[in-house]
Amino acid sequence: MKILSWNACGLGNPSAFRQLRLLVTEQTPHVLFIMETKLDCNVVTRYRQALRFSNGLEVPRVGLSGGLLLLWKDNVDVTLLNYNLNIFDCYIKSDNGQSWHFSAFYGTPETHKRIHTWTLLERCKDVAPLMPWLVIGDFNEILSNDNKLGGALRNEQQMDKFKSVLDTCYLYEQPFEGDPFTWIKGRHNVNTIKERLDWCFINDQWQNSFQPIITKHLDYYNSDHRAISVEVLPLDTRKNEIKKLSRFRFEKMWLSDTAATDIIQQYWKKDLPVAQHEIR
Repeated sequence: MKILSWNACGLGNPSAFRQLRLLVTEQTPHVLFIMETKLDCNVVTRYRQALRFSNGLEVPRVGLSGGLLLLWKDNVDVTLLNYNLNIFDCYIKSDNGQSWHFSAFYGTPETHKRIHTWTLLERCKDVAPLMPWLVIGDFNEILSNDNKLGGALRNEQQMDKFKSVLDTCYLYEQPFEGDPFTWIKGRHNVNTIKERLDWCFINDQWQNSFQPIITKHLDYYNSDHRAISVEVLPLDTRKNEIKKLSRFRFEKMWLSDTAATDIIQQYWKKDLPVAQHEIR
């Protein structure tokens, strides 16, 4: 299952929609989360149909900013828990039947209001503390000044609050592929500023049911933000069971069996696990 997150910086003109359609065509996501749509209410049906998604939710803009869209395919089972200007909080059921907690998150751009979105994230943690949890979106914050290029250094207290809420929620940064910065200001200026504002985090329950996550930093598609994507893949439980059942242990008594050497060499060449019951 592929999840795509993108701060579109406005979808109100035909050019922006063409870029969105290009993004969806190239990436073929099962779940699409769009922030800063800057759209009025009652647009979700039009976008859902145009982009060929079966289901969707919307949060309209407030004034001239904001607005969220969450779209998903018919083979994805989504149960909405809560939503507002900053989040869609859901349960999602994967192809293997495993349910997990999913939060599509948008951190407010206003620094003095950001504490409220951190509180919101902490409350989401209490919804299902024992379930695998994935949080993705534009957090409008960095973890350290290593996540920034150009401009003044970010306030340490702001970053500390971000790190503190991640610690409280037991959420962990994931490896990424692509350019390290996901937001750009003054792209064509000599004083360009770049930051990593878009993130994907998982909790410590994730590894029990799913493979590790790698966040891919994609193109900008004419936005100030890169789109980011992740793939949610269940653990190959059958493969793990085979590994557990067929772990090779050497026993001294096998040295007294003339057939042991031949059997070990045979399986070694085949790159197959040695079945203990075949050595007697």
